[in-house]
Amino acid sequence: MAPQINLDRWQSAHLTELLSKGTLIAKRTNRPVEIHRRLLEESDGCYEEEICTLIDGYVMEQRVVSGGPMPPRFVHQSIYSIDEYPDILMKKSRERFLSTTAILEAME
Repeated sequence: MAPQINLDRWQSAHLTELLSKGTLIAKRTNRPVEIHRRLLEESDGCYEEEICTLIDGYVMEQRVVSGGPMPPRFVHQSIYSIDEYPDILMKKSRERFLSTTAILEAME
């Protein structure tokens, strides 16, 4: 009898494959690939957003505060390898996991 793969493991492996392909696109174009952007807070012309980009074999999550009289400032940065990112993203948000997968599938 063939072993069964559960759906979460398959989705994680699928996203890892898509991230690898996205890395090749980033290398070819010499530009990071944006895979996620989310506005977290906005008030008085200032905003805080989370930007997730794919660079040479890594996924970089950044939290940026900008707008109004203040210059852009990075509040938080995290860098993950493309092998570990799918599991981290699945724990953070199932919705973001699925939207990131859809974005990367559209790039193929």
